[in-house]
Amino acid sequence: MENNASPPYDPAAALADVDSARRSVADRLITPWWYHPTLGAILAAIMLVAALDLHDVVRLVVSLGGAIGIGLLVGAYQRTTGLWVDMRNLGPTSRRWWFAYAVIVMVVTGSSLIPTASGRALPVWLAVLLAAVALVATIVLGRRVDSAMREEIRSGAAALPKARR
Repeated sequence: MENNASPPYDPAAALADVDSARRSVADRLITPWWYHPTLGAILAAIMLVAALDLHDVVRLVVSLGGAIGIGLLVGAYQRTTGLWVDMRNLGPTSRRWWFAYAVIVMVVTGSSLIPTASGRALPVWLAVLLAAVALVATIVLGRRVDSAMREEIRSGAAALPKARR
């Protein structure tokens, strides 16, 4: 009788393959240098026009342009890395950095919307400050989230992202 069974898969080799796959995915998730500055600039522009006493048409055009820009940015990221990550791919450290970023963005976004609710514009210096905070937070904390997530994927503390289809 012929035995067609494949040879047993050595557990040590299997674990080495898993480790290799995790390292490969983490190495592939290098965010392009322009991603976070571009995202931060888009968010800053949206917050700046929301905080100033500008016509609603200007606010609408900038918001729609920003939404389109973010969509193009996401598509470029997916084409560049071949992957997409979301909250499920964050480990404990990267999740903390992401929440810190989310809190900052919510606070500056909420502050920039005061003119919409009150009908009075914020002082220009405050509008520029809110936009600058959004820009810097996106660049600095976005890179920290990415770095922590790559380390967590390498170590097995975060789930592997799915391939872009």
